[in-house]
Amino acid sequence: MDKRIFATKKDGRYQITVTDVGVYLSVWPSVNGGTSVSITAVIKDLTDRNLVDFDRDFISEVIREAVGTPVLLINVLPKKDGRYQITVTDSGVYLSVWPSANGGASVSKTAVIKDLTDRNLADFDRDFISEVIREALGTPVLLINVLPSKDGRYQITAMDAGIYLSVWPPVNSGSSVSKAVVIEDLTNQKLTDFDSELISSVIREATGTPVLVIDSGPSIQPAQSIRVKVDINRLEASIDLNILPDAPTATVSQLLDELKAVGVVYGIDEQALETLSKLRLATNFICARGVLACNGDNAYLKYYVDPDRQGRPDELEDGRVDFKEINSFLCVEKEQILVEKISPTAGIPGMDVYGEPLPALPGKDKRLPAGKNVIVVDDRRLYAAIDGHLHIFLDKRINVIPVIVIDGDVDYNTGNIDFKGSVIVRGTVQPNFCVKAGGNVEVSGAICGGTVEANSIIVRQGMNRGIIKARERLVINFIENATVYADEDVIVSDVIMNSQVFAGSRVIIEGRRGLVLGGRISAGELIRSVTVGNKLGVATELEVSLKPFLKDELIELRQQIKKDERLYTEMELSITYFRNQGVDNFSAEKKERYKKNEAEFNTLLNRIEETRQRIMNIESIIYSLKPGRIRVSGSIYPGTKISIGSSVKNIQDVLQYVSLYVQQGEIKFSSLR
Repeated sequence: MDKRIFATKKDGRYQITVTDVGVYLSVWPSVNGGTSVSITAVIKDLTDRNLVDFDRDFISEVIREAVGTPVLLINVLPKKDGRYQITVTDSGVYLSVWPSANGGASVSKTAVIKDLTDRNLADFDRDFISEVIREALGTPVLLINVLPSKDGRYQITAMDAGIYLSVWPPVNSGSSVSKAVVIEDLTNQKLTDFDSELISSVIREATGTPVLVIDSGPSIQPAQSIRVKVDINRLEASIDLNILPDAPTATVSQLLDELKAVGVVYGIDEQALETLSKLRLATNFICARGVLACNGDNAYLKYYVDPDRQGRPDELEDGRVDFKEINSFLCVEKEQILVEKISPTAGIPGMDVYGEPLPALPGKDKRLPAGKNVIVVDDRRLYAAIDGHLHIFLDKRINVIPVIVIDGDVDYNTGNIDFKGSVIVRGTVQPNFCVKAGGNVEVSGAICGGTVEANSIIVRQGMNRGIIKARERLVINFIENATVYADEDVIVSDVIMNSQVFAGSRVIIEGRRGLVLGGRISAGELIRSVTVGNKLGVATELEVSLKPFLKDELIELRQQIKKDERLYTEMELSITYFRNQGVDNFSAEKKERYKKNEAEFNTLLNRIEETRQRIMNIESIIYSLKPGRIRVSGSIYPGTKISIGSSVKNIQDVLQYVSLYVQQGEIKFSSLR
């Protein structure tokens, strides 16, 4: 008896492995008609383990290949956002920026600017901030020099060892200490036994530390004195001290009385007075400091559409630059915020050493640069009133222009154009460049291998190679070696040669020659021309049917919406799982993942709605078509293939002045005379 081996059916299986490196997915195939692994089951298993940062398309690919080897699905190294630090020191304001890691978010320029403005720090260069963020070296970079211009100063003090000179350097382009002034001050106090070169060296180094310049005891003037000096800005009070050798040193109380006698009552440095009370000789010894008024910050404009981005090519992930995407036009959408005015601040008043307030100047206001087609809200924000592109004229007014006008060709000077409004091209569309418009497009020259997509399209000359997609109609002079799609009509004034032309309603070629030669012409309702083919019998196809290209699109859209609806169900499961856990209790990283998934979910929902609307539009067009017909007012030559609906006819003899139509399933023709 024959022994038969009956192979058993075996379902596919999968395994999820979590390691220090990441999360791996292994999938084994089904055997003998068993059930394949379900992507829904895998995703549910992952989300149950709180693993959500995965690529669904990649999971589908792993399941489809099912090779049984572990495939890295999720990199579990923690995502780390970039960070920054603002440090304020005596020398200025520094910005340190550290880069993101493992797909974390980079530091936001907007956040840095807000942080600076919240601290009343406004004198910074926004472009320089962008550069620091882009480099993200983690080292402090001087962003704002906050110190005012200040002259250098000196101080002469006498101790048991001799006469000391202290010199402090100038700040922010202030004047250095003058050697002549120091020498004059020393000689006025009858201190002459000094080295002029040493004084020059002390002034040059300006370390602020006392340096012995006369190593003998002070030659005290016969009369002792305590003299208070106040600088011209009333922000510093200093004391010149000269005490006789046999007299007691001045007490802190005496020094305070001297200060009050001239009206100095604010910012007194008691520690400095303690030091001074132990000296017999001192010059320019600072004992009181006022507070400088801080003027208010001027109003400035915060751009939500960066004007500096205009004309800059896009940088690709590998560092290369795409010179076809150079952002020649800053496109904006209706109700999009363009500019916000950050109001001026009042400033912070100061106080001089006399206790008198020093007023602060308020910051200057700035007008919003409102131009055409913009909306001003609360005199603070500027919004786009229409879809268009941003244009800033010489008078700094911001306008939103509904039409892009290109005076020359669409080439490397302009880059590709993608605009929600209408576009006028004075020249040609060069090879491999693209013009996409939400409105209409008019090309004064030709289309030479480029691509144009819009509602209605007018091409004054014609096209040689390239692709046109018109959501409404196309009007053109000639079409050669090209592909054209139009939802409604294609109107050609000269010839169509060796091209693929698909029109939802009509193709009309009735100009100077009205010739169709080679290629395939397809319309949903009517093809009308003067001449079709030639005496050499060049193969030419004319087809009138229910929009074959729209039917193909309809099939693709129906397939796409099924995929999107399945994906919608999977993502809804993941989002619901998140919400049931309580989003408010998530960590910052988990909240970020949730927001990302929610954004993808909403985008998918919008795409499904747009696809449904497009399906309804195509079905409406198809159902409204009239019976197909071809009209030729000149000659149809042999080599021409005629298709109307499901009926096909190959032309064997020359036909003239005919109208072709279908009757009882057969193509008939009648005379146009």
